[in-house]
Amino acid sequence: MASPEVGSSHSTLSKARVLAGALIVQLILGTVYGYSIFWQPLQSQVFPRVITEVEKTDLIEQIKRAEAAVTTDEATNPAGVAESLPTLKDISRYTVVPDEVAREAQLAKQNGYLKYAFSICILAFAFTMVVAGRVQDIKGPRYPAVIGAVMMGSGFLLAGFMDSPVVFYVAHAAFTGGMALVALMLFHALLGKMDPDENPLAKYMPYAILTTVIVAGLLIGNNLIGKGSAVDKVMLLWGTIGVLAGSGIGFAYVCPIAALVKWFPEHKGLVSGVAVAGFGFGAYLFKGKSTIGALGFIDQHGITNFYMVHGLICLVGVSLGAMLLSNPPGSATKKATAGGDSNWQDTLRQPSFYLVWLMFFSGAMAGLMVIGILKPFAGEQLVAAAGEVTATEKAELLAKGAAAVGWLAIFNAVGRVVWGFVSDRIGRTPAFIAMFTFQAVMMCVLSQMKSEMALAVAASVVGFNFGGNFALFPSATADLFGAKNLGANYGWVFTSYGVAGVIGVAAGNLAKLHTQSYSAAFILAGILCAISAGLAIVLSIVIRKHKHPKVAAPAGD
Repeated sequence: MASPEVGSSHSTLSKARVLAGALIVQLILGTVYGYSIFWQPLQSQVFPRVITEVEKTDLIEQIKRAEAAVTTDEATNPAGVAESLPTLKDISRYTVVPDEVAREAQLAKQNGYLKYAFSICILAFAFTMVVAGRVQDIKGPRYPAVIGAVMMGSGFLLAGFMDSPVVFYVAHAAFTGGMALVALMLFHALLGKMDPDENPLAKYMPYAILTTVIVAGLLIGNNLIGKGSAVDKVMLLWGTIGVLAGSGIGFAYVCPIAALVKWFPEHKGLVSGVAVAGFGFGAYLFKGKSTIGALGFIDQHGITNFYMVHGLICLVGVSLGAMLLSNPPGSATKKATAGGDSNWQDTLRQPSFYLVWLMFFSGAMAGLMVIGILKPFAGEQLVAAAGEVTATEKAELLAKGAAAVGWLAIFNAVGRVVWGFVSDRIGRTPAFIAMFTFQAVMMCVLSQMKSEMALAVAASVVGFNFGGNFALFPSATADLFGAKNLGANYGWVFTSYGVAGVIGVAAGNLAKLHTQSYSAAFILAGILCAISAGLAIVLSIVIRKHKHPKVAAPAGD
């Protein structure tokens, strides 16, 4: 009996099930875009307090007066004053800087280290997709999505135990084992063809390499790892919510997109947008100050408890969503149409791939740069506009920056659906040109936004255009190289996203460190977006030359 067609009426329930699973998976994966709320809570959790020389002297004087008051039993000594002050031992662990300017620079430096967890996550996310996409093409969407659930959940759960020395030793042991594996693989690649019976060195050298790496790792770990230092915690965060969680996102992310494009072949732009709309909306969950929002939970229970709860949500939620995913009947055995499908090796040989890669890089860099620093940036803009404020007022204004994260998340999701729908109607090339042009203008004026309303509008526009990338590029990849191997092909296109994450965060950090402003980095991103609008025109010429009419013309033409 022939398999039912994807578009037949009795496949509606299957389509709805796959769509529901896609939204569940992407909603949880999209919480990566809320990472900017982590940095301020983590700063006090990871690094010692930063004080000026004047504050240090003042604290020491207060401690001496409090101790003297207790010793002489002065009636004027307020209850609890001594208890509220740090001890001299505490002060010895503080980072002491000359003045307020130096403190701001030190805090920015600390914040920069933490932000690299986000860029590492994005890098791992993107490059894991190269492998995950191929696995998805072979095994279907469920298997890699469940792997992603386990990896992402484990990353956050381990980060939640950052105060436990045991976790540092286990993480270091895993790293040591990984290094031994790499060393043995290199040895095999170089000398694997040698006959061990004729050359004892080739037979026993791998064991020597393994022993050397393990012993060296133990010696280094015994002296450096598990001491609870800032370096320990930063490295753990890079490895957990960076590498491990990012790799998990990479394994699960492509599965809903590839499945839906196969279920809805005539509406690739729209369903690609819908598939990833949940991903864009995920960060909205991190915005709220209520007990059900991430910020409210962190305020009440702390960042480490939040990581543990979120890790469980990732593990269970993504796994359940993965169980709803499937390919349409017959898709695994469907033969490629002539010229319609290419494997990843052929894709990498085509000029259109590199144009698409560069365009995605520009769009991703602009959005990721803003996402990585949005909450503190918005707060700093409000503080700068307010002028002279008290410490309490400054803290309130900085906290208000979270509202911009919420607006970006909402329009990130909306932009994915809207741009996908529009591109199906007017064609990919006009949609690319419009999206990149709007984003270029906004990036160039972003640093001038200094009111809550202006920042909300700016965040919304950046999110709207950034979200469009994730509807346009997978559908354009399917148009150019076919849907059969979309997982692997889009995985290679998506590597630009990982590179953009690292460069975008680094550019933002450098601009802030050297100019005390993000303006230079924003303008650079705007220029790159403008260039990509021009590259979209070049892409349309290449497409016509290589007979890829779907990207240049409206769907159905």
